Amino acid sequence: MGLFSWLFSSTAPDLDEIPKKTACYHIEGFLTCHYFQMATEVADRLTEKHPHVKTDVSAYIKQQWYDRSKELQEEFDNSHRTSPFIYEGCVAGQQKFVGGYSEFAKAVKENYKF
Repeated sequence: MGLFSWLFSSTAPDLDEIPKKTACYHIEGFLTCHYFQMATEVADRLTEKHPHVKTDVSAYIKQQWYDRSKELQEEFDNSHRTSPFIYEGCVAGQQKFVGGYSEFAKAVKENYKF
């Protein structure tokens, strides 16, 4: 066994072991928002226990949040303006609004038995 043999595996990785993402959550909010931070913690635990779930997090400074929340309200046709703004769906154009932290935590608890 050579000195660098541990670096180069002799077998190719089994791509069937990579879990397909069947659920996607998108969390947007401003960095200093406590509810945004709690939502990202829930998302981290969720993806750790359920590898088929993907979560994307987009963080903004508070001064940017007003404009971004207006864009999200228009995109999802609702009046939710607080941080975080959470939506689900893996395909653009087929995503739906979940809510804020409370609605997300409730959905995770109901759907994933957290």
